[in-house]
Order: sequence, then structure tokens, then C-alpha cells
Amino acid sequence: MLLMRYGWAPYRLRATSRIFTTESVPKAKIKYTSTINLPKTKFPARLNVEKRTEVEEKLRKTCLSELYSWNRKTLPASNEFILHDGPPYANGDLHMGHAVNKILKDLILKHKMISGTRVHYIPGWDCHGLPIELKALEAFNRKRRNVPETSIQTANEIRNTARRFALDTITKQKTGFEFWGVTGDWNDTHGCYRSLDPSYISAQLRLFHELYERKLIFRDLKPVYWSPSSQSALAEAELEYDEAHQSPSLYLKVALENRGTSCPAINQQQLTGDQMFAVIWTTTPWTLPANQAICYNPALDYSLVQSSPSGELLLVGKDLVEYLESQLETPLTVLQTIPGTELSSLRYHHPLHRDKLLPFLPASHVKAEKGTGLVHTAPAHGPEDFLVCLERKISVENLIDERGMYNERAPSFLHGKYALTEGNTLVTEELKDSVLKLSTIVHSYPIDWRTKQPVMLRASDQWFIDTNRLKERALEEIKTVEIYPHTSSEVSKKVIEGQLRKRPYWCISRQRAWGVPIPVLYNTATKEPIVSKALLDIIQERLKRESTIDFWWTDSLEELLPAELLHQLGANHGNLEKGKDILDIWFDSGVSWMSVLGNDRVADLYLEGVDQFTGWFQSSLLTSVAARGKAPYKAIFVHGFAVDENGMKMSKSLGNVICPKQIASQYGCDALRWWVCAHATQNTSIPVSHKLLGTSAENVQKLRGILKFLLGVIAPEGTDSVRKCVDIRYEQLHHVDRYYLQQLESFHRNVFALYDSYQHNKATAIILNFCQSTLSGLYLHVIKDRLYCGTSEEHSNLKAILDATYRILSKVLWPIVPFLVEESWTYYEPDYFYKSNQTHRPTVTPLPTQQSVSAIECALDLRHAVYQQAQLNVNTWLLEVAVGCSDNDLALLTMLHPSLNVPERSTELCELLQVGSVTLLKASACENRFTGKVKKSDQPLCQRCRRYLVSELEKTFPICERCSVILSQR
Repeated sequence: MLLMRYGWAPYRLRATSRIFTTESVPKAKIKYTSTINLPKTKFPARLNVEKRTEVEEKLRKTCLSELYSWNRKTLPASNEFILHDGPPYANGDLHMGHAVNKILKDLILKHKMISGTRVHYIPGWDCHGLPIELKALEAFNRKRRNVPETSIQTANEIRNTARRFALDTITKQKTGFEFWGVTGDWNDTHGCYRSLDPSYISAQLRLFHELYERKLIFRDLKPVYWSPSSQSALAEAELEYDEAHQSPSLYLKVALENRGTSCPAINQQQLTGDQMFAVIWTTTPWTLPANQAICYNPALDYSLVQSSPSGELLLVGKDLVEYLESQLETPLTVLQTIPGTELSSLRYHHPLHRDKLLPFLPASHVKAEKGTGLVHTAPAHGPEDFLVCLERKISVENLIDERGMYNERAPSFLHGKYALTEGNTLVTEELKDSVLKLSTIVHSYPIDWRTKQPVMLRASDQWFIDTNRLKERALEEIKTVEIYPHTSSEVSKKVIEGQLRKRPYWCISRQRAWGVPIPVLYNTATKEPIVSKALLDIIQERLKRESTIDFWWTDSLEELLPAELLHQLGANHGNLEKGKDILDIWFDSGVSWMSVLGNDRVADLYLEGVDQFTGWFQSSLLTSVAARGKAPYKAIFVHGFAVDENGMKMSKSLGNVICPKQIASQYGCDALRWWVCAHATQNTSIPVSHKLLGTSAENVQKLRGILKFLLGVIAPEGTDSVRKCVDIRYEQLHHVDRYYLQQLESFHRNVFALYDSYQHNKATAIILNFCQSTLSGLYLHVIKDRLYCGTSEEHSNLKAILDATYRILSKVLWPIVPFLVEESWTYYEPDYFYKSNQTHRPTVTPLPTQQSVSAIECALDLRHAVYQQAQLNVNTWLLEVAVGCSDNDLALLTMLHPSLNVPERSTELCELLQVGSVTLLKASACENRFTGKVKKSDQPLCQRCRRYLVSELEKTFPICERCSVILSQR
């Protein structure tokens, strides 16, 4: 920036600190202070912690508490902006991640409102699922330790504990959000949505039934991520990954039936030995008891090799021979090459049940990148395995129970053993004669996001959404969605598209107590589900009356359903039972658009953390596409995660947690909001430190000082009446005024454009630069003589310019620091700022300013050159400057200084250079742009304005002619 390089500081213009200092001036015998228009205001320059807390609390209870309802009643409904709030978990205290999320949303909402747009924002909470259930159980277990006879024995007791915990948490979090100044109808119970509300649950159950009727929801036996520690199925969004997990790496040989004679492509005459083996590789030996096939790729070639020194014949992928030599640490001699298409006739002996013969199956998921080119296939424990076997109607053998233990169908030596630990050890021990190599591999492995324990892929009967039928429409919809920040939009779009493409189905059932029950009955003999509209109607009617759905767990079927309906459903001799599953919390939260948007509307924006591409953004998209055929949002904004100054994730165990409540109390809510605005949108990691927060507080304090100065000029009398906007008299403007007004209008436009594109960090940088350089460092410094000591007309016009400045500055600052703006506004007008802004829009009339801008920029370049040459430790108003310049520069500078070849002391150029007099000269050709001389005058300065030199004729009166005229008119 042009202005930044001069190093200008607020209220005092300087080139370099070593050149110019303020010269001390003897005290005048006559006092002129009362004749100067010094800024006066009662707006305090600084607030201590106690006073700031008092002011903020007063503003919360008055103007900010009315904001949302005022917005809904006053602003036009035809131009509404909908921000759909993603529900945070009601499972703990607020942390910096909450502050980032809610304050970013509030910045956007406040910008829209101050721009005249009505906003639609209903805060919400996700109240169900494992995270809250575990928190509730932790609290209950602490109580049980103190009162040993207490225990949770029923699902309903778990639900009651979880509900109380969730509602208490919502109350605390709501208070925190309101404390930060977040817009919302916090006092109205209908101003928020909660996933435990009867209306929310009822809408969710209707959608489940509708999608079931359309065959988009179905029940089936499929492998899903299963958490033994939670004893529940998990969605991918509920997984974390342990990058340092250790698993066994097992290369195993399995015997081919009759030495592979069933494959004509194998030339038996060239081979010796009684046995031939296929080689498989696995990192999950515990799944080998469930092995039901070996998969190969027909597009690959395979080699029959002989190992040394054992001489065994091994079948492996041709492209992996060298890799396997390295892995097995043994030479392999290629005897024959066999096309993959020829392997279909092979069969092999199950590694644990030698009398059981199993097939080789073709599959495209087999690659020649690692392993052996032959894949151990257990349909109960892998999605590709499952699909391959499903296509051939091979039944699924599930040998693992809900606790991750082997059940009674497993080999006897495994009964009751935990698969992920004991299973690996016992299976490899049992197969030791077939092991080619056993080692350990360190790799990324999925763990339960709450218990932090390993999960497994395990076949179980679950409810699914058929995402295959939805994904093409979902992919079409996501193409039209804007993703912010734009710098990462292409990557972000690829992430969500990739997640959609690779997702064959979505498991929406969970085996927990705290949630929305899946409204289904089962035949106890056949396990077939019974979904009934009549059952749904009864549930919804009870839900409306009782406000909770706990009756699903407490009532018997006879209490829940009338006898006639039981008979219609075929109930006899206790052959019906209620389902015990609940809906996945991602389905639970993903249908929040139903409560907020209804059937037709689409949100303008969803804003959440970057992890929600695999979570809420996707579940909302799929449910909305399933129900309405369209995305629930027009745009997505993603932010990162708060980390400490070393880039580490904040956690209590590391002791690096910074509490937002403490930050707001220590530095003020506006400082917290400024930190969010300045740092939360440009990176996936958002650094939090007391140094950064302290800097944010300093920036807010600088803004406070500038607002105080402006108020001192434009509103010294306080807020007795509504202030009338004083019109700027454009015909009386100096070129620097025109230049500044152009900068002010550009500043206003640029900041709002950055707000509209969600580039909040750039907005804070522009605001600081404008306030410190353009406004304070340049304009206020240059005009202070006219402002303090000029004529009443000059003062009135400058006051009008600064009045427009204060209004525009308040408008761009209000979304970020609403407490500061509303507090300062109480010293300007009696009404709230956001209300006044609707009736007094700050406008600056566009001016033909390009010539003025060019002239000012030329003068600023000249100023820099003059100060470099001067090298004098004097008050700059004592300097007399003679300047030579080119015709181009001379044409610009004469706009500010009309006379040539004679010294002048009351021109705009003198004002800009802050010197006593200037003589403009036409220069001859020279290397430098400007040439000239600087000398110090021996004449004294006027003791009123400290600007103009006092001539010999004026020495009897220690003031200049300009000041003398002004005083004589009073």
C-alpha cells in the first residue's frame, strides 16, 4: 500500500523517527486553548474488566436481546437469507471450536442484517446418540460410586439420565452463545430446535416410513463397522483412525484340491511333489475361520513358482513374484504362467476345515500392488467380499457376537474368545504349519470415535438407506453448490463427491438406548420386520400427548397397540416384539432441514467444520435428495479446528485447553470475536494462543480510540436527540477531502464484498489498514489544522465528512465487534445502532476524483522525498521547501499549489507536506524525480494554530493573520 510505506502513525505524521521530532515550544503568555475546536466526548478511552463486563451485560439484556425479533419484524421478507445451524452435541462445556463456529455464523448474519437483509436462523442441538449416552453414563457411574446401591438397569433409566444431561447442557451452551453476542431468539422456547423435541421426532419417523414405502430404506444382513466396545454399528463419520496401530501380517498357504488338477492350464507333467498351494495375505487372521472363498482378478496373470529350499509349489500373482521374494525372504522360481481367466475351476481346502472345499471367485477389487494377487474372502467381514458372495448367493457365516467374541458356531478352540486380540493369536497358532511368514505391520486402523477402541467389519442385521439409488442425483445437486473458502472449493467438492461415489449403502440403525427408536415390529420366529402406517399413527399421537417417546421402551405391545391392530398384524402367542434399534445420529441430525426449512425451502448456507463433509453435510444432502429430490443448501462454508500455538489439538489430557469463557472475561467478547474473524477462515488449523488473543484485544482497543476521536468531533453534546446527517458541501472540498472520500467509499465497498464472499480474515486486515493508515495516519493528521483552528465553515464540512466516516466505520465493524459499536453509539444517538442504520444509511456521493487522487498520490511521493532530504530535527512547520519537478508532476502539484516560482504558505500542498511554505519550480532533466532545497525559517510559529509563521508585521500579536481573522469574528 502507498500509505503504509511512509510509516504514518495515528494523529502524527512522520517520515522516520530519527529525522523529525516535535520541537518544544515555550508557553504562550496568552491562552488560546478555549478558541480551538478540540474533540470532546464522554465515551471512555478504555474500560477495566469490571466496567467492560457491566457494559457488555447491559447490551446483552437490551439491544442484542431484541435483535433477532427486530430483524424478523422490520426487515423485508422478500429478501431473506437462511443460514441453517448445524446442531452441536449437547454433551459438554463450550470450547474454542464452538466459538469459531457460532461466531463465524454470527458475523455472516449481522452483516446481512446491517445490509438490510432479513435473516432466518434457528439454533439447534443434536441431543441423541452414543456421545451423550456415554457422558450421561459417566456421570451416573460417578454417582453410583458414592451411592453403591444405585444402578442403571433399564433402557428407560439410561434415557432419563441422558435426557437430563442433554437439557442441562443445552441451557449452559445457550447461555454461552448469548454471552458471545450470537444472534438468536434465545428467550423463546420455539426459537431453537432440538432433536429430542416431539415435533422433530415425529417428522423423522414420518420420513423413515415414507422412505421405507419407496424401498429406499431396507433391512438386510451386511458387513458394517461394528464397535465391540460400544456394542453398536457405526457410520464412517463415527470413526477415527489410529495411524500407529499394529496388526499381524500373515502370509498363509492353503492347499489346492488334488494339486490343482481341475485347472487345465496347469501342466502337471512339469511338476513334482504331492501338494500345490495358493498363497494369501491378511492382516486380520481372526477372520480366517469365516473364510468362504479366494478371489482372483481375471485380468491378471498368475505364476506357479517353486520356493527354495522347501521346494513347495505356490500359486501367486505374476507381477508380485519379486515383491514376494522380498517379503518371504526366500527365492522363488517361476515354473509356469497361467492366465487369470483359467483359475475359475480351482478349489481349495479351508485352512481350518480341511474337509471343506471352497471356490475361487473372479473379482475386480483384486490388485497387483501388494499382497499375493489372491485375496482371502470372508463375506461377513468385508464389503467387497460380501458383494462378491452375494452375487453368487453364497451365504454369510457370522462367527462373531455383539461383544466381538466368537460365538458357538466358531471352532471350539475359539468359543468366547475376543476376536481382535485372542483371535489373532489363537488362529495363527492353529495354522502354524501353513504359515509362510508372520510379522507385524504398522498401519492406519479405524477406531470408535468415542471409546477410542478398535472396531471391526462384522455382518449383522441392520437397516440401510439405498444410497446407490440416490448418489447420481446427489452428485448432480452437489455440482451446483458453492463451497467456501473458494481457495479449497475444488478439493472440498472432490472429497464429498468421492465419499458419495464409494458409499454403496448407509447403515442407519444403532444398538443403543438413547435415540429415536426405529418404529418396527418383528416376528420372533422369522425375524421379519413389520412396518405399519397404523403403528406409526399411534406412536405420533402418543408422542404429541406425552412429549417423549419413552413409552416405546416402557409399554408392552398390548399397552401400546389396540387389540384389533395386534390381530391385524398377526400377533398370537407372543410372536411379535418391538425393535430395539435406534436411528443413526447422522440420520437424526441429517433430517434437521425438515424442522427448519420445511418441504420447499433451501438454505442459503450451511456452515460447519471441515470434518462434516463425511458427516452432516452428506447426511443432510442424502436425506433431502431422498425426500425432496434436491440439496438442502445452496452453499457450504467450511472452517478448520482450533489448535494450540504448536499446532497441537486442544485436549484436557495435554493441558493446552483455552476456555472461551475465560478469554471473553479476560479480553472481552469483542476480542474473542475479532480473533475468530481474523484467524478462522484461511487454514484448516486455527491457532489459539494468549499472544494472538492479546493482539486481538489491542486491535479492538485501537478501534476504540479512533471511535472516541470521531465521537469527540461529531457528537460532543451526547445523545439527547436523534442526530441529523449533515450534508457534505462538495464544492468546498479540498483535493485531499475528495481523495479521502474516494478511499472511504472504496473501503466500505471492499469490506462488504469480502463479507459477502466469507473472506473475514481479509476484511479485518483491510479495516485495520484503513483505520491506522488512511484515516488516522493520513487524513486526520492532515486536516487537524482546519479541524481545530479553521473557520466554522471548514469545521462544519470536516465534521460532516467525519460523521459519514463514523457511520460507515460502525457499519463495517458491527458484525465483528457489536459490543464496542453499540456502546459507542449510545454517545451518538439514543437508539440502537442497528435500528438507526435502517433510517440513516451512510452514503458518500461518488465524485469525479481521479485527478484529485493522482495529485494527492504525487504529493505524498514528494513528501517522502522531502523528508528524506531534510535530515533536520525540527518542527516541520518551520521548513521552507523549494521543489523542482517534471512537467507531469508539476501539472498535478499545481492543482494543490497554483503559484509557480514564488513561496506560498497556505496551500493544500503545504498542508499535505506539513511544512511552512512551498515554492514550485520547473526542473531540468535529472536522475531524481524531485529536486530542491529545504531550509529552516527563523520566524516564530503562530501560538494558536502552531502552523503558520508569524511575519515581522504580526510580531506584536503572537498569532497569524488567519487566526486573527477567525478570532475577530467570534
